[in-house]
Amino acid sequence: MPTGTLIAFHAHPDDEALLDSGTLARAAQAGHRVVLVLATRGDAGDVGDGILAADEGLAQRRTAEAEASAAALGIARVVFLDYLDSGHSPASDGTWPAGTFCAAQVNDAAAALAAILSEEGAALLIADDRNGGYGHPDHQQVHRVAWAAAQLADIPFLQSTIDREFLSGGIELAKSMGLEVPEGFVPADLSSWYTPAAEITHTVDVSSVLDKRKASMAAHATQATGAPDTVRTLSVFLGLPDDIFAIAFSTEWYVLSQTSGTSGTPLPAAFADLFISAGQ
Repeated sequence: MPTGTLIAFHAHPDDEALLDSGTLARAAQAGHRVVLVLATRGDAGDVGDGILAADEGLAQRRTAEAEASAAALGIARVVFLDYLDSGHSPASDGTWPAGTFCAAQVNDAAAALAAILSEEGAALLIADDRNGGYGHPDHQQVHRVAWAAAQLADIPFLQSTIDREFLSGGIELAKSMGLEVPEGFVPADLSSWYTPAAEITHTVDVSSVLDKRKASMAAHATQATGAPDTVRTLSVFLGLPDDIFAIAFSTEWYVLSQTSGTSGTPLPAAFADLFISAGQ
């Protein structure tokens, strides 16, 4: 069976764990070369008191966590573009601090990513969806940069996303089963989050690598901590019973973008057994 190189591009360490770690694990397991490119080292993330050593910065710890996650998934290489984490909002004048990912020119960041795509001979790029998942500015910037880089490299771009209806239904199912869903874990209105089911073009069955998905999440230990009474997504997910974790995380969803690399062209044959057309 032919193999190829797949590159996943995300904003922060732990984004891969939450969105497409199962796909990356399955691709590596099948003999593909898998590369993870991260725009930042997550230096603006939250972390609980007493988690970091006195002489340790959050970026340093999260870099190590990204490497541990990659090892759990079988990822061959981790590359950082080394922008600063933008945080959740710009300054009061609407600008982003110099050096942050959101302050970068899209074309410049896309050129840096395209250079890695070319160096690796990548056949496929996956990155955040057009909404930036739940709307984080760095995730939205990832989508813009990935779109531009895929066109520069002339390769297919798959948006890594979540089926919006599945997410909404899963929350209701969890509540009906008596599981505690923290207040505010997801908003009542999900219309700007992720992707409607009707727009999903491909899925990946990752039920065979759930242990690797959980190991990837667990590697990002700082992101399961925070101030008292805060809700940390990773902490909630890692605390799920195994059977509920399997229901929640056995499928990963994608949207094939019509960049110049995909116009009238299917996904590379090497990945045909991994990404299944929605509805099949």
